[in-house]
Amino acid sequence: MIHRDARFTKAVEDLVTELEARTDAEIVVVAASRSGTYDDVRYAVATAVTFVALAVIVEIPASVPPFWMMVDLLLTWFATAWICNADPILRRMVRARRRLDAVKEAAAAEFHAESVHGTPNRTGLLVYVSALEERVELVPDLGLEARIPKGRWAKALEAFHHADLDHFLTGLREIGDVLEQHVPRVSNSDFDLPNAPRIRT
Repeated sequence: MIHRDARFTKAVEDLVTELEARTDAEIVVVAASRSGTYDDVRYAVATAVTFVALAVIVEIPASVPPFWMMVDLLLTWFATAWICNADPILRRMVRARRRLDAVKEAAAAEFHAESVHGTPNRTGLLVYVSALEERVELVPDLGLEARIPKGRWAKALEAFHHADLDHFLTGLREIGDVLEQHVPRVSNSDFDLPNAPRIRT
């Protein structure tokens, strides 16, 4: 996960500080381990595997005492649910559309939780990265949407990488260039959101 890189917090904070010196926009970075729990998927798979285990126990020639049958089934369910909670496995079990929707929903929630909408001229930008879903999401406030074409956001997103810090910083620099071009530094407002990234485990 990108935010587990020891360099992540300082590198992002330093770069955001540098970029905001060139633009009136406020950049907020939030890094999350995952945007959804997907517990229903894990539990459904665990239940299916447990039913298979029950069928095997019933069919084997040896007699299994009811107590030990229950223990085996419970262990099977919990072990399967635990194994399915690993990011690489869970990522493959959850549909791409659902992962995308979870990231968008979580990013929208962070946009408000971090008061990105509270800048004087509505020029806040949330850069949200989610590890399990392997996605970076940009959420610009109304003041930025009015001044920057949507196509520029899409092009800037191409420079990001969710897992590699250097590529993530490259994406941030691309965002900085876009903001400097369309929302250059012209005011001396004292409003300033913290530049350090927010980490969601």
